[in-house]
Parts: sequence; structure tokens; C-alpha cells
Amino acid sequence: MGLLPLESSFLARIVIAKAGGFLSMVGSGLIIRDVIFRWKRRKHKDECLPTVSRVILSMSILDFGNSFIVHFVGTWMVPYGIIDESFPIPLTAGNQVTCTAQAFLSSLFSMAGCSSNATLAFACKIIISIMF
Repeated sequence: MGLLPLESSFLARIVIAKAGGFLSMVGSGLIIRDVIFRWKRRKHKDECLPTVSRVILSMSILDFGNSFIVHFVGTWMVPYGIIDESFPIPLTAGNQVTCTAQAFLSSLFSMAGCSSNATLAFACKIIISIMF
């Protein structure tokens, strides 16, 4: 039995979201690696990271977590047959507990990412106001 047109477009959107989530995770991972390598290459090892670098590091870690939970893992945590048993969502394998955990982690990473973004904007505003 082949896929219905609706099912195949659903599947295509799911695969595209997983690919986009994977690319986001790779980008965030490269930023995390770059910030940590710059920190390790400092002459004075006891120095802390600059504020902006710390905020960018936290933003990247939170984006990595959000991309993993929401986009990459995505439908795997959704309970099978959530809409209707006659038309199940493709690539679902979870249960109610995994769905609730995904919702909690998604909210946590998203809200923390928004606050990191606001912190970065505030830090940049202070740096600019001190310079001028």
C-alpha cells in the first residue's frame, strides 16, 4: 500500500524539518567549538570569557538543545495515532510521557534562548554606550 498524497507531503515536511534541525545543530556546535577553542588559546588561562562570548556560548548551547528536541527528534516523541488511528502521523514512536517531556524541554530551551538573546542585546547596548 503506497502513501497517500497527504501522507507523502506530511513526510516530506517532517524530513525537511529534521534536516534543518540537523544543520542548526551543526552550526551551533561549530559556534560552541569556536568559543571554547578561543577561550583555551588565551595567554592567561585563569581569565574568564568576555561577557559577550559567554552569552553567545549560552545561546548556542540552548539553540543546539532546542534544535535537537524540537526539530531533529521532533515527531519521534509524539504518540502514535495522535490525530486518528486511520491517519497516523508518519515517524511517530512516542507515548504521552515523551510528548510531555518534549513540550517541557521545548518550552525551557525556547524561553532560555529568548532571555539569552535579550541579554546579548543589553550587553551590546551597554558596550556601545560606554564606547561613545
